[in-house]
Amino acid sequence: MLKHLALTSALALATTGTAMAGNLVEPVIVAPPAAIYVDPGRDWSGAYFGVNGDIGAFNIGGPPSTSYWGLGVHAGYLADMGDFVFGAEVSYEYTTVPSLAPPNNFNRIGGDLILGYDAGDFMPHVTVGAATLGPIGGTWYTGWSAGAGASVMVTDNIMLTGRYRYTRYNFGPGLNAHAGKLMLSYRF
Repeated sequence: MLKHLALTSALALATTGTAMAGNLVEPVIVAPPAAIYVDPGRDWSGAYFGVNGDIGAFNIGGPPSTSYWGLGVHAGYLADMGDFVFGAEVSYEYTTVPSLAPPNNFNRIGGDLILGYDAGDFMPHVTVGAATLGPIGGTWYTGWSAGAGASVMVTDNIMLTGRYRYTRYNFGPGLNAHAGKLMLSYRF
């Protein structure tokens, strides 16, 4: 009898388990929050070089104006400081004045400081600098320049800039040059 009691007790214990009650509320599955992409914008920092063309007019002491055009090269460096961009640029232009008798070609060498606003792929900016023009009768003339323009980042490495530049040279009563400048630059 003890044998039957032990076997029956073992069988009863083996077939029973913990009682489980069903849940009346379905479980709520919460999806993880979606990642939010924040575009960091364009970083204007870095060196660049390129080619440029300009067209403009100048006068000596006042009207009338004489037109000119030029082709050149430039190089510079920009430092992006968040909202503002600071930079420096040097340029060389070979300028032709079609209405003058030969020699009607001059060289312009300039350097500009740049202050711009970082608006993503677009950067409006102002410039201030110094320039030299010559040779005119064997003499080089110095002057100061100021300008305003905008640059557009076409790709990570290509920058397109349009700029107005005023330059005042110390030639006679003062040579005033107004130029529109288009620049294509490679950034690295």
